Amino acid sequence: MSQVEGAGGQTEPIAERPAQFLITHESGACTHCWGCVRHCPARAIRVVDHVSEIVEARCVKCGVCVTECGNGGYMPRDDLPRVRELLASGRPVVAVLASEHVAALHPMSNDDIERALERVGFAAVENTVLGEELVAAAYEQVHTREGAFTPRLRSTCPVAVNWVRRFYPQLVSALVTIIPPYIAQARLVKAIYPADTAVVYVSPCWARKDEIFDEQLAGAVDVAIGFDELKRLLSEHACESIPGAAEAARPRRPRAAKELSLTDGFPRRTLAERDMTDHDVALVRGLDEIDRLLRGIVHGETCPGVVDMLNCEGCADGPTVNAELSVFAKRNLIQADRESQPSPVVDSRSFLSALPPIELMRSFSAEPAIARVPSAEEIDEVLAAGEFFSRAETIDCGACGYDTCVEHAAAICLGDSSWEMCFPLQRKMMARERDLLKEHALLDELTGLGNRRNFDRRLMDEVARARRYESGLSLLMFDLDRFKDINDTHGHPVGDEVLRAVGGLLRDLLRTSDIPFRYGGDEFAVLLPDAGKTEAWVVAEKLRLKLDSVSIEGTGGVRITPTASIGIAAYGATNESGEALLAAADAALYRAKRGGRDRVELAAG
Repeated sequence: MSQVEGAGGQTEPIAERPAQFLITHESGACTHCWGCVRHCPARAIRVVDHVSEIVEARCVKCGVCVTECGNGGYMPRDDLPRVRELLASGRPVVAVLASEHVAALHPMSNDDIERALERVGFAAVENTVLGEELVAAAYEQVHTREGAFTPRLRSTCPVAVNWVRRFYPQLVSALVTIIPPYIAQARLVKAIYPADTAVVYVSPCWARKDEIFDEQLAGAVDVAIGFDELKRLLSEHACESIPGAAEAARPRRPRAAKELSLTDGFPRRTLAERDMTDHDVALVRGLDEIDRLLRGIVHGETCPGVVDMLNCEGCADGPTVNAELSVFAKRNLIQADRESQPSPVVDSRSFLSALPPIELMRSFSAEPAIARVPSAEEIDEVLAAGEFFSRAETIDCGACGYDTCVEHAAAICLGDSSWEMCFPLQRKMMARERDLLKEHALLDELTGLGNRRNFDRRLMDEVARARRYESGLSLLMFDLDRFKDINDTHGHPVGDEVLRAVGGLLRDLLRTSDIPFRYGGDEFAVLLPDAGKTEAWVVAEKLRLKLDSVSIEGTGGVRITPTASIGIAAYGATNESGEALLAAADAALYRAKRGGRDRVELAAG
């Protein structure tokens, strides 16, 4: 643990950044819905070999992956163990609550919250209002300064700052170098409380859990946790709901008023002294809006004097602030709490002037998310692999999480995605696979003819057709003579070759309207629509004679030429059903076998 010089020149320990990344991914919990990839604004999640992973160099720690994953696949780092260590260390520990705590811990009152935290072991409880007022006063000076660079990017939101540092490094110098309000509040605590006091900050977002380790801010906060973690800590001590009536009401201590600041330290005076219709002040919320504005600034399309950037709709909408409530309900709770506070004894500027001086300035450095830019040829090659054979064929549906198919192809080039993410392509491939499976379910793999299941279905269909239209229908059933001897003498691979050759002969010999099947083993069937007994006899004899052309080499160079026994049955008065037609053809087949084989027999009827 390193040291930092604190108030009065004494050295204080600085907590070291945990080795674990802020957001962890449990691959076992992944349902492969890829919502995390589609919604990550920074493209900081890639899918390789069916597994998603966080690209830390691109991650801005917004936590969208955590909130979008419905199966708990992404989780913020748990920093409660470090809080428990502090509470057990014997040092006084002060809890600094973000000013959204009223909404985050609703329905607990301020007194309930303070009692609960003291029972857990905190020495005192503060909120960030003073820090917000300090920061707002500092911003007033920056916003009124003549000759300063333009635009001034004001943000105390670590996610918005990370966005600039990662993706717009050319604008890092435009970031106003003032610390966040909670850091100002924590430095006040360290200056006013005993020298070994530790500070635990309770944040509306997860990004600040890591921001406290920035070298410009280090030493102010010992541990930062979210309100979600605080609720867990209180529940461990059965403190999440303490009715105020159980103890005497506490005297209302003086609280600082938010006279100078708006959301997260934005100065009221900046809005009061500017005409909002001249676009000199831009308030942007959400990374999509921030990105659009920054892109416009870089391209020279706009240049507001002051930009206020927040990832959320105000910190009341942060991911750890009571997600069960709407942002409007949370704002109402916060406003009602402020209105219930007693009037301040002194105004904010007088209050601030009495405080010990603390450092309010910081600096920023660029941390660009540098990536290789694939060539046009590489992108076109990847597009072709995704079945887009020209850029004109792309559909840009955005389902993969990228705005265009070209952007997605570039990500695939870099190994950050795969065509598995393209839902239209996957749907097309699934349809092909379904059709293929359907086809294979009705085909015999060895011969390529219809299988027994297919035969049963088509037999019923053709009988119904013959009945409806009073048309002809005949059925041939035939066995290869002494096929078992071929398998026993020459082996099953040679027997399979014979069966394949017979299947090929049937496809070549028959009309396109005739339907051949491998019924099972060495038994075959042929449905002959619109054919009577005479036509069927001609086909059967032709088939029997053509079998002479099949010649397969067996063991020892012996040539195998199969013969067949064939039975014929025709649809008619005695064979009105599929079952009857099949039984008649089968009986004729066995008469052919008993009659000496290599012959054709016709069923009666």
